[in-house]
Amino acid sequence: MRSSKNIILTLKNITAYFTGKEKIITLVSIITMLSFANIINTSALSYQTETNINFTFNPTLSINISHSDLVIDNLAPGTTGDSNTINVSVATNAAYGYTLSAIMNGNNNNLTHTNGTNIFSSIATDASLSSLTTDNTWGYSYKLSNDTNWNNYSGLSTETSKTLVDSNDQTAIPIDFKIGAKASSTQPSGTYTGTINFTAVTKPTPITLADAYASEGKTMVNGFYTMQDMTSTICSKVEAIGAQLQALDKRDNKLYWIAKLADNHCWMTQNLDLDLDSNRTYTHWDTDLGWSNSSNLDVNATWKPNNSTMDFTIGSTIPGWQSSSTEPYSANPGDVCFYTSNSDSSDTQYDSLQECIDAGHNDCTHYHAGNYYNWSASVASNDTSELTTQYDNAPNSICPKAWKIPQNNPTNDFSGLFRSYNITPSYSTTPSIAIKLRLEPIWLILSGDVSDGELARQNQRGGYWTSTVYNSQGTQRPIFGNTQIIVSDYGWRYHGFPLRCLAR
Repeated sequence: MRSSKNIILTLKNITAYFTGKEKIITLVSIITMLSFANIINTSALSYQTETNINFTFNPTLSINISHSDLVIDNLAPGTTGDSNTINVSVATNAAYGYTLSAIMNGNNNNLTHTNGTNIFSSIATDASLSSLTTDNTWGYSYKLSNDTNWNNYSGLSTETSKTLVDSNDQTAIPIDFKIGAKASSTQPSGTYTGTINFTAVTKPTPITLADAYASEGKTMVNGFYTMQDMTSTICSKVEAIGAQLQALDKRDNKLYWIAKLADNHCWMTQNLDLDLDSNRTYTHWDTDLGWSNSSNLDVNATWKPNNSTMDFTIGSTIPGWQSSSTEPYSANPGDVCFYTSNSDSSDTQYDSLQECIDAGHNDCTHYHAGNYYNWSASVASNDTSELTTQYDNAPNSICPKAWKIPQNNPTNDFSGLFRSYNITPSYSTTPSIAIKLRLEPIWLILSGDVSDGELARQNQRGGYWTSTVYNSQGTQRPIFGNTQIIVSDYGWRYHGFPLRCLAR
């Protein structure tokens, strides 16, 4: 280990410079331990035993600093000035990256005159160099080395590190670092000293959904954690953004891929495939029921749908599908998939999951259409006629317990998800932007919609119900295609769309 980075500020008529040694933190040991049991082998006797092989891998980590001096040579009484620049970079082979941070070393964050008085205080509020208005203050500024613009000057604490680089992989992200100061016209000349520690820390293996379920003491059913056991605590613990887990819906034992996405919410990453049964009563213990708009929960809540899910073949009229805006209807197209190709943005319909798999695709489950539901079925209601106030949200849904239908507003749920992946909703966008919705890790589908009892616009347009009311006949939903992404569209409640559930 090298010694910490010392920073010394010397003033002559308020002229300053910094000197000191570099700080390098290195973890370079790789320990290999091999233990071999004796193996006896003679012509008369044969004996075998297991051989245990164990090893410990410690990733390497180092901080490299271009030179040891930071010098302010243009600081005059009553003015501001900044130093030359040092370059700080990290080298590591840690799989999940590292953080580089800076902190003041010592009892305070001041630069102190050699006689022990006349301090330069660390600035309290971020500011540009020309905005350092308080006399006898100092701060630091930095930028990524390949950037043009510097960050504002900031103060350093003795208690909390300031993160300069947060890398999720082994990629080196060098920074340029300098300091600035503002001196009063009465400040005595002399040497002012302080110490900054640069610290690099490797990141541990990020917590996955499986880790989070286990940490909360959840048990598996048939080898899978369940959708109904999801909690906000589980989701908040997950650090592995985009990493997926298959979870089981206890209502019908179907499996769904789920993931924590970049908006910091946990989503289903395939469509819901629940077949509603008019002979079955759904309860709060398995379904998203019992909520009111005030978020009070009734654990005795139940729902028995008026109508069951109807099977149909794509290209045919769905039997019994009605133009009702209030009663629940749902339709099952079987195992049809609408597959999106990453290479050419094309979409292909496969009539079964197996047909998709046989075509050589390994992610077919994500493109499974699931079922189509009218809005009343989606929000677990036999009569939605009272839900008429614009921008109100239906409180319940047919999602598994602990999950809900997303809301639709300018900042939350679908809109927030899209923007977290730098996908800006627009009435006119490019295929290269639009396709991001349909690929990993979001996996939305151009599954079309049910209108007048027929499935239309598949492979051309996708859409999902939200819980948000538009008016007495319509509900808000996002729609998207190859050249369009809209989050505030609305559809008639008797139309049929798939569902993507969001963890509560």
